[in-house]
Amino acid sequence: MAPFNIAIIGAGPSGCMLARLLLQSQSTASSPSLNITIFESEPAPNFRAQGGTLDLHPSTGLAALKAAGLYTEFLKYARFDGSAMRITDKSLKTYFALSASSDGNPEIDRFQLRTLLLSALPEGIVTWGMKLDAVEQGAKGKMKLRFANGQIREGFDLIVGADGGWSRTRRYLDPLQKPVFSGISKYALTIPDAPTTAPQASKVVNRGSVFAFGDGKSISGQQLGDGGIDVGLYLQFPDGVVPKEPLGKVEVERIFEDWSPVLQDMIEKAELQMKVYNLHYLPQGYRWDHMEGVTVLGDAAHLMTPFAGEGVNLAFDDAMKLSKAIVEGIERGGEELDVNIRAFEEDLFVRAGHAQRMTHGMMGDMFFTEGAPRSSMQSWLVRRVSFDMKENWWAPIVYPFVWAAFYGGFAVLRLFY
Repeated sequence: MAPFNIAIIGAGPSGCMLARLLLQSQSTASSPSLNITIFESEPAPNFRAQGGTLDLHPSTGLAALKAAGLYTEFLKYARFDGSAMRITDKSLKTYFALSASSDGNPEIDRFQLRTLLLSALPEGIVTWGMKLDAVEQGAKGKMKLRFANGQIREGFDLIVGADGGWSRTRRYLDPLQKPVFSGISKYALTIPDAPTTAPQASKVVNRGSVFAFGDGKSISGQQLGDGGIDVGLYLQFPDGVVPKEPLGKVEVERIFEDWSPVLQDMIEKAELQMKVYNLHYLPQGYRWDHMEGVTVLGDAAHLMTPFAGEGVNLAFDDAMKLSKAIVEGIERGGEELDVNIRAFEEDLFVRAGHAQRMTHGMMGDMFFTEGAPRSSMQSWLVRRVSFDMKENWWAPIVYPFVWAAFYGGFAVLRLFY
């Protein structure tokens, strides 16, 4: 049987994980023969900074690493002490805290995760500098790719878009839906060598994370593996209009001038250059009409804001389920492939819907609720815990008690706190 040709658009975590899982499936002589090519728009692996840190969850992110045979390598970079977390208000008063635990969700820098995944792929599988322009129908039922540099590649049995929130692959499936601006922009900075340059900030972050909320804004600090701290400043633009020119550091410092001196110190000690990200999302319950030969996963399928930490975990879960659908679908000469891809998409819509609702709700709790986090901490926690236990048979029984415990507990706490 002729090899089955798959094009993956994007060499981010979800695209690389899918490729690795598909390659892992070819362990026996009876395994499907796959030709896999990843097309990446960036010219080189280290073309740009990868951002801060990610926490991986047992049933999704960590499960995918184990399925890909990469968990042992992951442990070389994983920081289990990174599971320490505090939620505070702008005066640094703590409303929720988790201590570091070996049973917690381990953290890993985005750069380290991408390097780990790329190094696990065969040399030459990624073609760099190939910005996708369009997906098209090709000859003899195959799919064709047209790139911005004028190149055309064709003859693909399946194209998988792992090309992010502004996916060109998704545009083939749905030309109309664009990501929606959340009303929030992130100004990202870094404190290098934090224990030396910013000891106060280092103590507050405590090798984990701190998230401070107030007045529709937020300051976050997350420990990086190199000793630095990733600082995120979240500003609200509720009318949906962001400044044409990003705010400067002095302007941002002025916006947070009535916040805790320790939090202000995180801004002051950070490097001058700021990267600005206007946070977008795809609508809750978003779906596309199935089309044979093309599908998407990760942010291309369910772009969310980062306020629940589910993006990469959901993307890795996508990769596990899609790789299984592909392999099982072509074991009989490809006869079942389209049926399996359609089933994968229907399952994705359900899984993504749960995560989208939680993420959007958590964003609303902290940024669009007056008096947050004091007024909304219980709602934020109920959303998180309910999502984590949703697949257990006993969840409907336990949920009323969880609701009562958090709402009742915080009602009492507010009387004294």
